[in-house]
Amino acid sequence: MKEKILITGYNGALARRLVHFLNDNYSLVFLSSSKKSVNNKDVFYWNTEEGYIDESALIGCQHIIHLCGYNIINRWSKKNIQKMHTSRIDTSNLLFEKCKSLNQNIKTFVSASAMGYYGLGVEKDVDENHPPGNDWLAKLVVDWESASNQFEKLGTRVVNLRISLMMDLNSGFLKVTLFPLKFGITSVFIPSNLSYSWIHIDDLSRFIKFSIETTSVSGPYNMASPKKQTQYEVIREIRQCIFKYAIIFPVPIFLVKVFLGGRSQLVKGGLHLKVDKLLNSGFKHSFTTISSFLLNK
Repeated sequence: MKEKILITGYNGALARRLVHFLNDNYSLVFLSSSKKSVNNKDVFYWNTEEGYIDESALIGCQHIIHLCGYNIINRWSKKNIQKMHTSRIDTSNLLFEKCKSLNQNIKTFVSASAMGYYGLGVEKDVDENHPPGNDWLAKLVVDWESASNQFEKLGTRVVNLRISLMMDLNSGFLKVTLFPLKFGITSVFIPSNLSYSWIHIDDLSRFIKFSIETTSVSGPYNMASPKKQTQYEVIREIRQCIFKYAIIFPVPIFLVKVFLGGRSQLVKGGLHLKVDKLLNSGFKHSFTTISSFLLNK
């Protein structure tokens, strides 16, 4: 009989892509806060504010992959920051309490986390032992991982994925970057010599599957490609693959701040995630360069 995996963040790009890597070997069920998505067969309803989870999703479950979270790129208003917190920490707490009350034996709890753990505006190389930052985003990620780590009380192996910039042709950074390239233009933010850590969505999905199946994998993992690159090198490689004659326009970061405010630090770069722990686990990336996936798209 196939082991059962519960996945949250049903409508997110990562959850949807992950299905392609897990569907053949596991029985997959999902939690959604949208009643329109619920079919009570493999998609079940939950509501954090009401403390409700359809228990059918949890009963008989061996693994949980917790990916939901209100997008951090949304405006950093007080209301949105609260939603970012609730959608991550409160959902983790609810999953823990329900598993505990149901006496559910969860083998593995894999949770999305973020490179924001190390703080905004940090410009250095960091491994998983580097201390957290002291800004609100770092505090959010620390609380997020702490909520996940509660599962250790139930004898569950916990894996926290400190995800860098996720490369996906159909969403996020790459989708936005590719569009103007078709018209012969793109941009870099000045300074453009800061590190840009990224990981392809398929490598991220493959590591999640790897972490489910490899019992030695536990704790936090920096999720990034092993090659250290600057923002300019990333943009230049994307240009080379799509339209090598496109013009790269330099955009001073202070102009980006006018439109994005503090969120400009999310696109500025500077933080290089060291992935020695990831590589030492035995995991091998499929995509270590931009061209390795763009030339074969």
